[in-house]
Amino acid sequence: MRIVAFLFFAWFLPCGLSVYAQDIDSLWILYSNSGGNEQIRLANEICGLAYRRGISENVVFSVNDSPQKIHARVLFSMSAFAYANGNYQKALDDITEGLNIHEQLNDTPMVAHDLRRIAEIYARINQIENAISSFETSIAVSSAIGDMENEAKTLYSLGLFYLRKNRHKTGIQTIENVLSIARKIDNRELIANSLGTKGEYHLQYGDVEVALEAITQSLEICREIGTPTFLDKGLSRMGMVQMKTGEYDKAENNMLEALEISKQLEDKTAFAFNLMSLGDLKVAQNLRDEADRYYSQSVERCLELQNTNLLSVLYYKLYELHRTEEPVLSLEWLEKSIEIDDSLYYQGINDEISNFQIKYETEKKEIQIATLEREKQLFIWLGIAGAGVLLLALGLLFYRHLFNIQKRKLAENKIKQLEQEKQLVATQAVLDGEVGERTRLARDLHDGLGSMLTGTKMHFLEMKRDAKLEDPDVERFDKAMGLLDRSVEEMRRVAHHLMPDSLSRFGLKPSVSDFCSTLPSVEFVYYGDESRLEPKLEVMIYRCIYELVNNALRHSGANNIIVQIMQETDRIAFTVQDDGCGFAPPAESKGVGLQNIRTRVASYNGIINIDSSEGKGTEINVELQF
Repeated sequence: MRIVAFLFFAWFLPCGLSVYAQDIDSLWILYSNSGGNEQIRLANEICGLAYRRGISENVVFSVNDSPQKIHARVLFSMSAFAYANGNYQKALDDITEGLNIHEQLNDTPMVAHDLRRIAEIYARINQIENAISSFETSIAVSSAIGDMENEAKTLYSLGLFYLRKNRHKTGIQTIENVLSIARKIDNRELIANSLGTKGEYHLQYGDVEVALEAITQSLEICREIGTPTFLDKGLSRMGMVQMKTGEYDKAENNMLEALEISKQLEDKTAFAFNLMSLGDLKVAQNLRDEADRYYSQSVERCLELQNTNLLSVLYYKLYELHRTEEPVLSLEWLEKSIEIDDSLYYQGINDEISNFQIKYETEKKEIQIATLEREKQLFIWLGIAGAGVLLLALGLLFYRHLFNIQKRKLAENKIKQLEQEKQLVATQAVLDGEVGERTRLARDLHDGLGSMLTGTKMHFLEMKRDAKLEDPDVERFDKAMGLLDRSVEEMRRVAHHLMPDSLSRFGLKPSVSDFCSTLPSVEFVYYGDESRLEPKLEVMIYRCIYELVNNALRHSGANNIIVQIMQETDRIAFTVQDDGCGFAPPAESKGVGLQNIRTRVASYNGIINIDSSEGKGTEINVELQF
């Protein structure tokens, strides 16, 4: 259990390694004393160095960024450097100052990142309550803004925190959840860390196959990433697995490579851990002197870092190494280990007390929140119910208003329809009367006056045969007979135009054709079906064509007039087109003839279209549906 507690503690770093403190401090001094473009350049150099070392996110500044934003991000990187070098108070001071700036700028994503860093620092210095509070706040803020990456990173740090505090089941479950999230968002660094931590956990509990698979995958990703931080971790973990499987040569090569990387980067914690791992390897190989040398070097680094957890493990390992051959020396190591364990034990008791207090406060807050939530929900439901009743009442009033409007419109439409029907009936009655009167007049002229004129002509012819007339009298008699013949013809023409005999006997086409043939400038064309129509409809169409042709002859000065009739099974259309002078729309409304035609067409629900303009002729089209 001692080794397990240490192992996860040793890797509890902010995804990075340390750098030369003197170099970063020099850059910080130059940055603090400069301004303008030079300060922006130095800010980029500090943050770029932190990114290359794997201890901070990548960021590039320009003149468009505010000085406050640049300063806060530089503080974030400087806090990471201080944390990696074990200067936790400076790390906490820098990140707290950066957090205040980000809160003033309302930069919520960076607030969540700062809280994660603060939680990691508190966890490292064993301020448990502050650590848990910062972890929870960072996770809540990240979740609220949808920052899954920072939420997963915070959960990973929280999982390591649980493992360090011997809550192994909760810790490894948290790491498994982080691994699932990291794969969804394709964060390779987080995948590598989660797999490595999972492999370490299973390695300590004897499940070597699972550990080997996880650590192998982690090392492959670490090599792809190429950052020294990840490569150091991957090689060290692989060396521990190979040591368990007896592949000592491969294990030593990987551990020595990891040791060299941590040495170059001057990561004292990682360097101390790699020295201890090499000591474990030499113990497994039964090379006691080499093991003692590695352990002693690791102790020196831990004393510099004041890393009590790692010192406790090293002292116990030295006790195990020397207890057979040097029992007195080994007892000294054991006493030191027990002394540290006691302090850690009391720290553990304090942790339990803090955890109990945290739990109590959390439960109390949860009860308060639940009460407030219930009250809030009650007010919400009351508000929803009131709004629903109000909306229902407004809806009923609106529906009633629409119903009244609809009812009024229906009544108005009914009145209009009745008026139109009344007008159509009156118009139809007038047209029927006109047709009847024309028929009667045509018949009276033909049968009455026509017969009288014919009889008069016969009497004159008999008188001519019985009487002897002189030449002047014969000439006058012949002129009188000519006038009588023309009177008979004119009477027949008028009777025919009043009601053509061919219309009632043969239909629309022959009657219109006869009418057009009497006028030399009129051309008649007929298309489609020649079946008879309703007599009233035939009369109406004939009278419209008659009126339109006469209008064209009297008013347009046309040289050519074309009359077309197109008849189908369910409709008929006729067109009168001329090449006359045409007329403007105002002149159209004044014509009595056109008004009569509109009235006739309207009685059959027909459509009339007039296309005319001055100097371009006229085309009048009428369409009727059966």
